[in-house]
Amino acid sequence: MNIDALPVQSGIKKIIIEADGIKELYPPQEAAIKQGLLEGKNLVISIPTAAGKTLLAEIAALQHVTEKGSKVVYLCPLRALASEKYQNFKRFQDLGVKVAITSGDYDSKDHYLPRYDIIVSTNEKFDALLRHQVSWIEEEVSLVIVDECHLLNDQHRGPTLEILLARLLLRNTQLQIVALSATVGNSEELAEWLKAELVQSDWRPVPLKEGIYYDNYITYSDYTTRDIPYKKKEPLINLSLDSFHSQEQLLIFNPSRRSAVTTANKIGDQLEPLLELVDKKKLTEKAKALTTNISDPLSQQLVACMHKGVAFHHAGLNSNQRTIIEESFKEGIIKILCATPTLAAGINVPAKRVIISSVYRYSVERGSYPIMTLEYKQMRGRAGRPQYDTEGEALLIAKQPHVVQWLMDRYILKGPEAVYSKLAAMPALRRSILGLIASKVIRDVEELLNFFEKTFYGFQYEAVLLEGKIREVIDMLIVWEMIDPLNARETLRATHYGVRVSQLYLDPETAANVVEGLKTVVKRGSSKIHPLALFDLLVGTPDMVTLMFGKANQAVAEKRFDKFASRLIKPAPTKDDIEYDFRLRDFYTALFLWDWVNELPIEKLILRYKIGSGDVHRITDTATWLTGAISEIASIFAKNNPRFLFLTKKAESLSERVKYGIKSDAVSLTTIKGIGRKRARILLDHRIRNTTQLAGMSQSKLKNIPGFGKELAKAILKETKKIKTSEADTQAEVNGTPDFFH
Repeated sequence: MNIDALPVQSGIKKIIIEADGIKELYPPQEAAIKQGLLEGKNLVISIPTAAGKTLLAEIAALQHVTEKGSKVVYLCPLRALASEKYQNFKRFQDLGVKVAITSGDYDSKDHYLPRYDIIVSTNEKFDALLRHQVSWIEEEVSLVIVDECHLLNDQHRGPTLEILLARLLLRNTQLQIVALSATVGNSEELAEWLKAELVQSDWRPVPLKEGIYYDNYITYSDYTTRDIPYKKKEPLINLSLDSFHSQEQLLIFNPSRRSAVTTANKIGDQLEPLLELVDKKKLTEKAKALTTNISDPLSQQLVACMHKGVAFHHAGLNSNQRTIIEESFKEGIIKILCATPTLAAGINVPAKRVIISSVYRYSVERGSYPIMTLEYKQMRGRAGRPQYDTEGEALLIAKQPHVVQWLMDRYILKGPEAVYSKLAAMPALRRSILGLIASKVIRDVEELLNFFEKTFYGFQYEAVLLEGKIREVIDMLIVWEMIDPLNARETLRATHYGVRVSQLYLDPETAANVVEGLKTVVKRGSSKIHPLALFDLLVGTPDMVTLMFGKANQAVAEKRFDKFASRLIKPAPTKDDIEYDFRLRDFYTALFLWDWVNELPIEKLILRYKIGSGDVHRITDTATWLTGAISEIASIFAKNNPRFLFLTKKAESLSERVKYGIKSDAVSLTTIKGIGRKRARILLDHRIRNTTQLAGMSQSKLKNIPGFGKELAKAILKETKKIKTSEADTQAEVNGTPDFFH
């Protein structure tokens, strides 16, 4: 089917044909159109990577906006993927289509969103919006597109997606749902649950060859072989040299961050002497953009690799570094990219050849274990670039001869596994059940059990199997005072506290642990609490991200734990206690946060805790959210017990400190846009201690302070005076209020 034949506006077709260079639909795309994509039917589109799922989503979204005048929500599992889809949709803005993106800040209704036509959101943020009962979702959204729908199978992300899909199916029967999925073993079952047509195909725009590398030979799935002429000891070096001399980009998936960095360094040493001068010049230009944290060892390694035509990509890098790497690889400047498997989760970074260096992963709970076939299929899907390659190649590495056939049977010749609900896990049930009660989706236990019948779990099994766990969670929520005790009709009603826990997007167990700690502080009767004690309270909760903890860190952690033990809220176990090692591991993350708010330079933090700048952002973002939540929770209890009021203020201040990584004296200054931890400290060193003193400065004086120029000084003073005016107006309103309002 030609693009011209599509029943959509001519302006849409013009952009697809002229800007994207697409004139004809792929076979799976044509099948989706014929099966009702543009007729409002629910669809599950289960096709390989690069087979055109995104274009189908765009066409459907634009049709709803331009012809129905309604809104569209595009759901993504990751922020990075949401950002990529947002950029894709922005190319249609010239048609008058308004596009927005939202993620994070779960306690915000994002009042600006109703002004937009297409809203790109992470699953968690959209779930949070549903919990805030924003009216426009039910009233104005006519299409929800679910990207990476096979992640229902993921124990962490799956339950959130499953619950919000069940809510949409229950509350809005006119809504069209388009689920985009990798090829899975039970696509028919997924489609039946969603009351959807199934579009399923193995067709790829670029044919794929799959094989196993062993002893300098590749054995392909048809059992033909190919010799690799390079004979180094390392298989990945041989294959890298083969790709480089064939002028083909290579993407290597490594099982861990460390292996990604090590592999990139080894390959880079081999490639650097082979690079042409023009390539070296381009690489040098790109490397300059990565030098913002040049004293950070990880950044130094990345820059060194970049000069050699190679890069690594993992969650320890910050978002700016990851973006530069992805763009450089897409542009062909980086020849070989060594990444962890998270890169396979939807971000569009294809290569001619893909190598999965190991099919084993490691976790503390499971030890070493082989990955699912579905994960392999996702990674191999990055092989072959449409419009560039006539063929893609995906390879596995065998270290022993008998492993070759096992890899062939387990991963290449075998189909992907079925997707199963992960909703039965207690953390998922706690969060989901409170969310359903607090947002008034259900009114009693019977309705709750009926709701779970409508979930993917209820479809695959029987919700009655969950009844015991569901009632256990209800009992927990009653004990925790998040819902009222049941009456004879088993009515379910959230308390004000329970509603706020749900809206703050906390695991109820996190909130319960926090409240227990806050009550302990109040009982002690002291009005003082050490910030480290609040951090220590948070790090043991289900919602907190924690640092890796090894034996090398133990001595320092133990010494500081003993020093602060008497100031902590939670009782400190002795070394003989079975809980000691677990508590020490958590306390290590609390120490990191304490160093962060004491303005230890980020370079020293990275060295001390052996992490990347991406880890710093991830942990501090989570801690900012949770310390803010502590303040909110304490304020609720302060209404009945004023002793909680000082905890409200302490946690609120600490949340600001964590957000910027600042000492308490800098909190006032960082409220001004453009002033972060470094500029705040510079101002304090120049005896500018608050916004009042800053507002009284002249532009000429501020611009001469190191770190401030003319334009920045002008913008900061404008922002400061605006805030001071707003504060003055608010105070005037309070002062002018008649006494009977007090």
